Amino acid sequence: MTDGAGPVLPHKDAMSLMQELLDVQSRALLAGDVAAMRATVAMPYRRITTGMDLIIESETDFHTGIKAFASSLESLGVNHFIRLAADAEFLSDDRIEGYYVTHALRNATAMLPSYHNRIVLQNFDGAWRLVEVASDLVAKHWPINMLRVAEAGKMGGTARPIHDARRNAAEPLALYQRFIDRLTAATLNNNFDAYLALCDLPYSDHNSATDTLLNTPEDVRPFFDMTVELVRVQAADTCVRRAESAQFLGPDVMCGYHETVFLKGGQPSLPPI
Repeated sequence: MTDGAGPVLPHKDAMSLMQELLDVQSRALLAGDVAAMRATVAMPYRRITTGMDLIIESETDFHTGIKAFASSLESLGVNHFIRLAADAEFLSDDRIEGYYVTHALRNATAMLPSYHNRIVLQNFDGAWRLVEVASDLVAKHWPINMLRVAEAGKMGGTARPIHDARRNAAEPLALYQRFIDRLTAATLNNNFDAYLALCDLPYSDHNSATDTLLNTPEDVRPFFDMTVELVRVQAADTCVRRAESAQFLGPDVMCGYHETVFLKGGQPSLPPI
């Protein structure tokens, strides 16, 4: 994470910074240039359409998504892919939120209806990169391999958020550590109600072998009990969750990564997770 981009710049500079990045991305998407596109994106990043809201975390998923989008443009015969900034502002010293309109043309003919987008950029060590983008496209799965524009009244995620946590000076890593500390305290105190209060059901649990959707408190209970049992009875006497990185991926969404360490007598007793 960067410490920030310095003093807040005028509104017109937010617009020009965003347009500069959009122009690089437009050329990359039209050419299917994954490397050029990758240089403008921070991983993980959030992708929103009508029917889909997901976080792209892996290089494989990123590569697949860019190639599919470029193939869609090619199949439509698009040879001019233009994205024009409509509005932009600094949410904080190192974050810009903006709005733009996408035009996909074959010569002077529109191959798709023009559609609206919302984008958030963050400054990482002096370079502005995309961390969130919402488009008025219809898509339910990744990658987006067929471009369809949403009907009016069915737009997805491009409205301006009313409340945005990124407008204050909160450091996401500190907020994330505070949250996982509360999860840990609930586990160590065997307080299922406190643990459940930190969960927004339904939520997805992902591990190396399975993806599981947890819909009810009864779905959550086995994992909670297993962790309590592991700490209290078996190979450990406590556990610690240590935040490694975190960033905002929306006005009320954060993505973070942490390591869980199990200790016995102050020494690691199990491989970290």
